[in-house]
Amino acid sequence: MTANWDMSQFVNGHRRTTGHQRTCTVCGKAFVATRPQALYCSPPCKQAVLLRRRHEAGRLRRCRRCPRCGQVFVARRSDGVYCSNACRQAMHRRRTAHGKAEL
Repeated sequence: MTANWDMSQFVNGHRRTTGHQRTCTVCGKAFVATRPQALYCSPPCKQAVLLRRRHEAGRLRRCRRCPRCGQVFVARRSDGVYCSNACRQAMHRRRTAHGKAEL
């Protein structure tokens, strides 16, 4: 006598015993989780969350205050110091003017 197995009961070669009905926090798709604390339906959904967190963390690290006008801004580059080209140029002119006056 051979057993008729429903292959949908298997995950990674092991028979699924019980699952937890969950809704993915990223895409909203319903899925059966093998762990009760699972939040994501697939690795791409988990990766999307990790990339979003990393992006936000980097953005918060780049919040700076312009040394010329005092405005708080998000630097476009990791070495950005001034909020605009106008402030950057004004500070450069101020530095070079002081250097020429001292000579």
